[in-house]
Amino acid sequence: MAAEHPDTTVPSLWNGDIQWFTPTEVGRQKYVSKSARTITQLGLQKSSAKKLPAGSILLSSRATIGECSIAQRECTTNQGFQNLIPKNDTNNEFLYYLAQTKKHHFIKYASGSTFLEISNSEIRKTKCTVPGTEEQTQIAAFLSALDDRISVQNKIIEDLKVLKKELNYSLIGRIINGKSSNCKIEDVIDYEQPTNYIVKSDKYIENGETPVLTANKAFLLGYTIENEGVYNKSDCIILDDFTLDFKYVNFPFKIKSSAIKILTAKKDIELRYFYEYLLFLGLTSHEHKRHYISEIAPLPLYLPSIDEQRSALSALNSISEIIKVEENYIIALKAQKCFFLRTMFI
Repeated sequence: MAAEHPDTTVPSLWNGDIQWFTPTEVGRQKYVSKSARTITQLGLQKSSAKKLPAGSILLSSRATIGECSIAQRECTTNQGFQNLIPKNDTNNEFLYYLAQTKKHHFIKYASGSTFLEISNSEIRKTKCTVPGTEEQTQIAAFLSALDDRISVQNKIIEDLKVLKKELNYSLIGRIINGKSSNCKIEDVIDYEQPTNYIVKSDKYIENGETPVLTANKAFLLGYTIENEGVYNKSDCIILDDFTLDFKYVNFPFKIKSSAIKILTAKKDIELRYFYEYLLFLGLTSHEHKRHYISEIAPLPLYLPSIDEQRSALSALNSISEIIKVEENYIIALKAQKCFFLRTMFI
């Protein structure tokens, strides 16, 4: 049910009361009800879109193939979907979880010269085993309960991160409040541009030892056993030139982009404190352009004593450890869900 969208230059086709989903809006949540953009009844008539009933599975067929969510209300989608409407004897939540188990299959059989896309015919040919209605309901209820627990865990982590942010503002803000700078960032921080940053193999293994860092907000991309280009920095900050995002790391890693810089401490500074200081400044860029370390290096910095740095870090590290424990738990919950998806569906 892919659909060509209405002409974006005609205002009368947009901002109506009909939801219009795009692939970037599905997959993050089990249920979706409100889209970023909407179309009018005229927009629906002027496009090839079809209204989908509430309970439909919105399945992305391009961009990120195989992502899906359940529509909570009547809606439409753009051309990046091959949507699933459950029949009367099919539990829509069961169908949602079934679609998740077929994601790798959809990616495998996607085709296209400009971009990969899974076709309606390929999806229809996908083989699967569907139990009776009662068993479908039981499977969906079990997995839904697990999803609910994952959602609760996500909220716990989000709340802890907000708490840490407030603590960061309180501690570091109190340290530097009303005090003039006593140095510049370049006085205490060294930086380098990696020369061997291209990873020749993108083959990741589940139990690898070397995290791969790339220029995006996630940073941590995967694991690999390749040895080439591994940086063995025991204490450094990874900075992305394009977004000014940064990550503190204390393990061997690989760089997968020329936009990444490596920052290390010169003297009289705990590098983890400087990382928390960068979080306090909130330097993240929303501009689509490349920034350079030279823009950051001359910024004034009030550097407290080592004892003050370590005192602030002690409090921040305590909550960071709690966050790490909760994040490890959600990783375990997601692994458990993957196990059940593999074993409950054939």
